[in-house]
Amino acid sequence: MPNRQLTRSTSNRIVGGVAGGIAAYTGIDSGIVRLITALLVLFTGIGLVAYIVLWIVLPSDNGGSTGLDQIIGTLKSGNQNSNPNPDDYR
Repeated sequence: MPNRQLTRSTSNRIVGGVAGGIAAYTGIDSGIVRLITALLVLFTGIGLVAYIVLWIVLPSDNGGSTGLDQIIGTLKSGNQNSNPNPDDYR
């Protein structure tokens, strides 16, 4: 049996690829996973929390970064642009 890992999908995604990744991992249609997630969000709120947590911790299926890596990268690039070089104003 091959070693499977739960990842975010880069090809079957609408928002963050979490539902597509869960669908690929379990073999369930991604529409059903999205429907279950939507129902959990509407009736319990736990679906949104779970989706965000999974987006943060799951790596993408192409061996890429996690959502947390993307957030940190955005913050770092934003900080570099918000601290201009004082020599630029001369």
